[in-house]
Amino acid sequence: MTEAALRVIGTSVTLHESVQKLAVRDLDFPIAFEVLDGLTCQQRGVTQPETYDVYDQWFHSVDLLWTAGSIQSIDTAQVHLWDNLSPLTRSVNSKSEEKGTRPVDVIYVQPNNALGSEYSEKISMLPTTFNVDSFAYVADSANTSLPKEESWSWLLDDCWHGHARVSRDPASSVIELALAATSAGLMDAENVGDLSIEEVDILFDILMKYKKKGHFNKSWTSHEESVRQFMLPSTLIGSLWSPAYYEAKGLGRNLKYACPKEGYRGWHSGLCLSAVLSAEMHEKSYDYLNWWLSGVPGAIMARQGYYMSVIEPMMRTLSEEEWDFWYGGRPAAKDLISLHGETAVFKGETRPGGSYENRISGIAAWSTIMNEHNYIVRRWREFLD
Repeated sequence: MTEAALRVIGTSVTLHESVQKLAVRDLDFPIAFEVLDGLTCQQRGVTQPETYDVYDQWFHSVDLLWTAGSIQSIDTAQVHLWDNLSPLTRSVNSKSEEKGTRPVDVIYVQPNNALGSEYSEKISMLPTTFNVDSFAYVADSANTSLPKEESWSWLLDDCWHGHARVSRDPASSVIELALAATSAGLMDAENVGDLSIEEVDILFDILMKYKKKGHFNKSWTSHEESVRQFMLPSTLIGSLWSPAYYEAKGLGRNLKYACPKEGYRGWHSGLCLSAVLSAEMHEKSYDYLNWWLSGVPGAIMARQGYYMSVIEPMMRTLSEEEWDFWYGGRPAAKDLISLHGETAVFKGETRPGGSYENRISGIAAWSTIMNEHNYIVRRWREFLD
């Protein structure tokens, strides 16, 4: 009789073929990855917990799954390296001025079964991969009329008319465009991480004007699609994730990754357990969760520009040159190769934003599901369509 596979749903951010092969090798049981786009994965996670054992996605979506009763709590006593996790997710020392959904705000299961930041031995999601994002632009196309400092407002500057692109994920893009509109002086917002209905309408009135005059020419859903779009001559600026930036640059596109003066958009992903997880899959699921902190998958993530919630095992898995570039912010001592076999980083190159500490300290807002999420999604679809 064939052994049942552990079913993992998520996105291409973490569910690489190389990750799956190494997990099967190390854990010695079948593991089936189902790669979905972010919104489809979130919808499946909320509405169909019987179709997966492990959910691999964003922290800012975990409250939706928890409220729907689609996931169960994780016992930190069964997480071998729990005490080694980054303070970014385990404590409230994160800067209070950061907007959006900080992971620590939704990680601990409270006595009343709500999610919060007060410590508990039960958590909603095991933190794994995270990063800070901004936008990329074609270096030799930047207009001299632009403000000297890189700014989110660049996304709305007329010098990029007809050549700007955005991600189709509202949880990230609405924050980025709110930062752009406020930085450009087009609107005021009390909290870009939780817009009121009135602020949502003001923002989308602005965005619809830009859309109608052709400022935004396309949008992307996945890593692969974003790389294809940024390789086109018609794309000069837009939201971009770290692996796509390094892949497009390695393919010859003369891109720069912005370090906005306002700060980055942060995000964190992790692993959840289905509320209807079978007894057969319970031990395998915890084995898989613990494997993610073992260093092997963290090194794969690091080679794309992502960070990991447990650093020490991953640091031992990377070469000294890789560690110095991706985490230390030092110039690359040699060419660094991507997961696809091309040169991702050239000798002498320095990571935009510098070291891990410098980049993480520059978070302006976290990706989030705002209180007016349903209304935002309606307006977002109107904007995209």
